[in-house]
Amino acid sequence: MNRLQIFILVFICVPGFLTRSIAQIQKEQTDLIDRYLGVQQQSIGFNGTVMIAGNDSIIYRRSVGKASLELDVQFSLDPVFRIASITKQFTAMLVVLAAEEHKLALGDQLSKYYPQLGQSDWSNITIRQLLTHTSGLPHNEGIADYWEKISFLPLSDRQATDEIFKLKLLSVPGTKTQYSSPGYFILASILEIVYHKNYDAILREKITVPLRMDHTGVGNSTDIINGMVSPYHQLADRLIAAPHRDYALMKGSGNMYSTASDLSKWNNALNGSSHFNKMVTDQLFTIQNSQPINGRSESYGYGWFLRRTSNPERNFNFTGGGTYGCSAFSGYYPNAKISVVILSNVSTLPVGEMQSNIESIVFGDRFDMPVVRTHIVMEASQLDKFQGTYTADNGHLLAIFFKGEQLYAKMGQNPFFELYPSDSSVFFGKKVPVQIEFEKDSDNTIKGLKANLRGQSIRFVKNR
Repeated sequence: MNRLQIFILVFICVPGFLTRSIAQIQKEQTDLIDRYLGVQQQSIGFNGTVMIAGNDSIIYRRSVGKASLELDVQFSLDPVFRIASITKQFTAMLVVLAAEEHKLALGDQLSKYYPQLGQSDWSNITIRQLLTHTSGLPHNEGIADYWEKISFLPLSDRQATDEIFKLKLLSVPGTKTQYSSPGYFILASILEIVYHKNYDAILREKITVPLRMDHTGVGNSTDIINGMVSPYHQLADRLIAAPHRDYALMKGSGNMYSTASDLSKWNNALNGSSHFNKMVTDQLFTIQNSQPINGRSESYGYGWFLRRTSNPERNFNFTGGGTYGCSAFSGYYPNAKISVVILSNVSTLPVGEMQSNIESIVFGDRFDMPVVRTHIVMEASQLDKFQGTYTADNGHLLAIFFKGEQLYAKMGQNPFFELYPSDSSVFFGKKVPVQIEFEKDSDNTIKGLKANLRGQSIRFVKNR
């Protein structure tokens, strides 16, 4: 059976999925995705693998770029990538399985497992709050000197735990939402306590071995992993070797590796497979926290973001992840029964934006192919005048700053991204599809800007 036949079989089994000529549309879709990935390779430097699967059949798979730039090595059929925060999906499942086995209860407080916490607010944090990012714990940046020092160190498990317990809570547990990878480190540690095994062994026993996910596991900064791609980081307009980051503080939150095929198996196993008890999987995909998390508007289950829409076929369960040398995205449309996995060995790529575009293609929406834009060179003295803080009518703040020879933009708590000039007052982003047009006073000073993003235009006034 060829790929086109698989497309037809999969979508015929989903009533009402597409109403036009399926054979014609599917050929158009595969061609569009091919073209799209080629454009994204040129435009944003995408280097990696995209896989779309329906049930247990591969609908689309393609890799662009190279597994090793130094050795000029192409990607293998199913390369191994770091998957960063997609690890949280697995930790959440292991916790819910442990609750099903009565090893723990989701309402348990940390004081049960860490009596040394005494009567502090920490002791009242529950496992459920850690799962839903409502514990009050900050993200990694809350650890003193994290990026300057701690993130480089090969800490022992005890040292890593001590660093986390030094954190200052941002809110009373259970009252506010704050995305926190350290919270998932604690969850992984609790699993080790109740099972008397390390996290890797629990993962193999409960998930990867039964599902035959032969290329998925836990890695550290020194392991040599068969099939692992070389890691890179995109710095402005060039690639560099990915900076070092030790995995000691990423247990259960970002220390796993996998392949697109294995993650597709995982997605399918959680959605309709008889391998896991439905009462267990339903907990993962039931809305547990409807507050915005990590800048996203979607709700949250346990370890998964949950998008629920008026069109059930567009309901989507997903997690994205990123660290040095890794940009990753994995999700599943439970009603359309489609899995989408995007894995790259280049950090800070907009894989979430790529998923959105691929969704438009797969579901037959109107889709405008991104344009590969070229930029001009401007001197530092020319760029300096654009620096400052800009405020929109809705109160949102946009910071524009100059560093090295590059202009950057940062909206609120979102990551900063590079801006490239297309003329003397118009800039565009590659990692974020935004165009910014600066506005000038009669005396040629910058008074504000207009930002165009995904068809929306927002005007900002420069703060004086």
